[in-house]
Amino acid sequence: MPKGDGGSPVDAASVDAAIARVLQAERDAREDVQRCSRDAEALLEQAQEGVRQIARRAAHRGVRAQRWSATTLQHQLEALAAQQSQVGQSSALAHDPDQLQRAVEALAAQLTGGGR
Repeated sequence: MPKGDGGSPVDAASVDAAIARVLQAERDAREDVQRCSRDAEALLEQAQEGVRQIARRAAHRGVRAQRWSATTLQHQLEALAAQQSQVGQSSALAHDPDQLQRAVEALAAQLTGGGR
């Protein structure tokens, strides 16, 4: 009978069994690697879908913020236009010499008590 490196007899059946165990361990390891790869791909897809959802929500919020800003700006512009119109009207009245003279006379009468 052949001898192994430790001086013990080598049994062909035990060598075959050891080789079979190694081959099975390799198959199991390969299956584990494939399963881990599939799991990693699934996790990656879930993460990418999460990113897409976040991007959609951010875009939606961005549009809402732009609409709100545009509406606010439009209201402010309308208020400024109304103020400008009022200033323009009062400025036009102030440049009317007859009206200005009447306003000065009315104010003088009030201050001096001459209008009583």
